[in-house]
Amino acid sequence: MPFFNNLNAPLNIIFMGTPEIASESLRNILGLFKANILDLKCIYTKPPVWNSKKRKIIKSSVNMIADEMGIKVRMPKSLKNNSGETEFLKSLDLDLIVVVAFGLILPDNILAIPKYGVINLHPSLLPDLRGPSPVHYAILKRLRHSGVSIMALDNGIDTGPIIAQNKVIISKDEYYETLYENLSKAGGILLAEVIKTVFKVRSNVFGYAYPQSLIQTDNIDITETKPVNSDTRRVDFFRDEPLEIYSKIRAFRESGGAFFIFKNKTIKLVEARLLINRKEFEIKQFERTTGCYDYDDYAASASEEIFKHIKNFPECAPAFSPGVVILANMSGFVVKTAKKGVYLSLLKLKSEGKRLMEYVDFINGYRIKSGDALK
Repeated sequence: MPFFNNLNAPLNIIFMGTPEIASESLRNILGLFKANILDLKCIYTKPPVWNSKKRKIIKSSVNMIADEMGIKVRMPKSLKNNSGETEFLKSLDLDLIVVVAFGLILPDNILAIPKYGVINLHPSLLPDLRGPSPVHYAILKRLRHSGVSIMALDNGIDTGPIIAQNKVIISKDEYYETLYENLSKAGGILLAEVIKTVFKVRSNVFGYAYPQSLIQTDNIDITETKPVNSDTRRVDFFRDEPLEIYSKIRAFRESGGAFFIFKNKTIKLVEARLLINRKEFEIKQFERTTGCYDYDDYAASASEEIFKHIKNFPECAPAFSPGVVILANMSGFVVKTAKKGVYLSLLKLKSEGKRLMEYVDFINGYRIKSGDALK
């Protein structure tokens, strides 16, 4: 009987995470706690930060849930060479450590503590889109799907063997917020299923994880993502492909925003639409091998009505360079791109220090007219 009881005892775990994607996983873990599948000993998260806009200290999403549930929270600045945290973790007789976007690297001595290992949720289908910005890059690369991966955490960056994966569909007009939410929900569900498996199997997760080298991936020509910065977010109407500009707008709305310069002001592009006139732009049908959206995916959704308005400015369209406004009135705010027959309809914008504006308010406020150049 003691052996039987041990096999059915809840797993002793701690959870490490910080942002919203982690809090979604934590909600699923709390469900397992209620089902007596695990005993959540403690939660680790990043310390509160000062928000200059709200002028107050903000706790992480995970921290707020922990406070609501009365769960003990620890917020070390580092785990490297931290003997106090190492000894604390050893004292918990841990079966499993669960990590979701924690923000700190776990050194080898901590990875070795739990009996069944450390598992980590990553919001992409590894080995593609490793690194700090997988959700942004899934949109930047116009992928038709991304997904979530649960890996056995090793001492590399997103290199551990895979325990489970699930695909998440990305629509051609998907913005960062909705994709992040969908990946968070899918990740939380998959993570809970993996923890249930550990509860049943009672063995180290490395025993049934498989190397990333064995995974068949789409040919998207990228494995390592980079941090998002102002260079990444800057829009160059003259040099950037129209699809690249449209992807930047959707990928960075929640990360500073894609932007251009107008009258020495930084203008954020908050919402836009890609317009393709089949009569001007040749749509080439091809056999798909990359799993990415291309121009033919947007041609069918272009508005014929807007092209009627654009045609009212025949003197503008052929001569003007990319970035030049060819329509600026109640009908729309349309900009020429680097490809003939492909236009960008700007819907919502935000100037530095100003409120979010619909395109009509922006046109009126800046007195924009046909022929003005956006840089």
